[in-house]
Amino acid sequence: MTRQAFPEEWANIQNKLGDAYWYRINGDKSDNIENAIKAYQATLEIITLQAFPQDWAKTQMNLGYAYYDRINGDKSDNIENAIKFFQAALEVCTRQAFPQQWANIQNKLGDAYWRRIKGDKAENIEDAIRAFQAALEIINRQASPQDWARTQMNLGFAYINRIKGDTADNIEKAIESLQAALQVRTRQAFPQEWAKTQINLGLAYSERIKGDKAQNIENAIEVLQAALEVLNRQASLQDWAIIQHNLGGAYWHRINGDKAQNIENAIKAYEAALQIHSREASPQQWASTQHNLGAAYWHRINGDKAENIENAIKAFQAALEVYTHQDFPQEWSMAQNSLGLAYTDRIKGDKADNLENAIKAFHGALLVAHNREASPFKWAATQHNLGNAYVIINKIKPREVYYIENAIEAYKAALQVRTRQAFPEYWAMTQNGLGNAYWSRRIKGDPAENIENAIEAYQAALEVYTHQAFPQQWAMTQSNLGLAYTDRIKGDKTENIENAIKAFQTALQVRTHQAFPQNHAETLFNLGILYQNIGNFNSAYTNYESAIKTVELLRGAIISGKESKRKQAEQFNEAYSRMVEVCLELDNITEAIEYVERSKTRNLVELILERDSKTIFPSDVVTRLEKYRDEIATGQYQIQNGKAENPQVLAQHLQQLRQQRDD
Repeated sequence: MTRQAFPEEWANIQNKLGDAYWYRINGDKSDNIENAIKAYQATLEIITLQAFPQDWAKTQMNLGYAYYDRINGDKSDNIENAIKFFQAALEVCTRQAFPQQWANIQNKLGDAYWRRIKGDKAENIEDAIRAFQAALEIINRQASPQDWARTQMNLGFAYINRIKGDTADNIEKAIESLQAALQVRTRQAFPQEWAKTQINLGLAYSERIKGDKAQNIENAIEVLQAALEVLNRQASLQDWAIIQHNLGGAYWHRINGDKAQNIENAIKAYEAALQIHSREASPQQWASTQHNLGAAYWHRINGDKAENIENAIKAFQAALEVYTHQDFPQEWSMAQNSLGLAYTDRIKGDKADNLENAIKAFHGALLVAHNREASPFKWAATQHNLGNAYVIINKIKPREVYYIENAIEAYKAALQVRTRQAFPEYWAMTQNGLGNAYWSRRIKGDPAENIENAIEAYQAALEVYTHQAFPQQWAMTQSNLGLAYTDRIKGDKTENIENAIKAFQTALQVRTHQAFPQNHAETLFNLGILYQNIGNFNSAYTNYESAIKTVELLRGAIISGKESKRKQAEQFNEAYSRMVEVCLELDNITEAIEYVERSKTRNLVELILERDSKTIFPSDVVTRLEKYRDEIATGQYQIQNGKAENPQVLAQHLQQLRQQRDD
């Protein structure tokens, strides 16, 4: 039966051949789809819109399905063809003439717009939402419960990802649609569909703005864990990995429970997802999980801090293998910013090199998506981070003038967006950074004016950083203000010294020995230097003595590696040498010698214990000491970084642990 002899019958056979290839199980799937497309296209050579409108529309719809699932060819072009064929089918399958077919095509058209690569992403999602909503005008729960539930789930997922409109309202609409789908997709009747809908509901709860934030996250964890009961690793590897990824995000944002354990759970979930999501098979999902894993390691409380940062850098760099400047500019910027933060905090390696890498990453982030027009808040945050990196590297290379000048420029850029009215907390943060930059400025500008600018910036920050609202930031800024007044050239010298002493002592109201021992020691040390410089050696002695006691307490609790211990030891060794100087000024020769020996002995004992503790002490004693050390360090990190739920209670607990350890 040839086309020439029996064209209509030939076209009918071609159409059925297309259906057969479309539903074929045997053979290569991609080849089957290609053969189906070829057959449907052959059908349309005879079946025209004018001659056979209904058959033409049906074939257009079939071509849309085939291109939607096509494996060969360019993915974006395939989706464009699918949209074209679905829209062509709608010329005949109108709502009035063929309501059911119209609704089915609208549903599939929504899927195609959702997956669309070309065009404006926000508008594509709007088109998808319109199509799903149109489908639901015909598809109802009573007549077509499964189709209705599937469309509700698709609509919910589109609202989760919607760019336009109010975000909070979008999430509420998503939850409403997904919960509607679950009225049909019960665990008993449709376990697989139920679990997949739970995945999306978990994502919606994770991002929910309205309602109690802590409870929203608990709801997300609950529904995701429920989904894992059905979509386990044996049943569905890909779905299991997606759930693990989303569960990692929920634990990452969790408010209830122990913060350190939540981060551990997030890391565990992300690493589980990466067992399945490979760079080759799921590059975007893999990169997203790598980035989130990096963030979790960067914030990790447990484990060795230096090693955590190394793991963070490794994960961010992995994400950037997929998130390239050309293909994913926004994600590339995000990952570059994260990488910059990790390099800024890096403990291993050369500090100056690390900071150069951080600066390079921040500049990279500012190249594309992190620009002021497209993402002003992110742009300002990256400018602030860049300023921080320049200030830190300036301490290492103070003769390189451009570092501190670039820092000032970056902070001022950030303040164009971070205004007091719009973002008061971030405005104060950047004002504090700007104060640090002016205080560190030594070569350019008038020295006296630089200090005045620093004081002005710190005082501005303190308009927002109050004792009640931001106690840690308030104390930090007070301490910085003390340093600025110590160095002040303008004004009355005596008054400047009094203001410096007042600022340091004010900071110590929050930076207590129990709550923030490291900051407590630093502030006491700076206060000691001030007293020593003005010849008040008794007060200098008192402050150095308290600082040294705190330092010795701290050194026993450091759980980072050798390099971390060495760098912290360098930071505080000056306290011993200055104490010796003060003792000599007070004619306490014996005590001066004792402090020299005390410093040497402390370092020696620490070295011996680090190397030979397992041979000196019984194993049960070593285990107990390590447990005390780890718990104290973890708790101290939580307090120091504002991650403790109740800092005062935790500080008291740590003090008890220290006493138990020393006993």
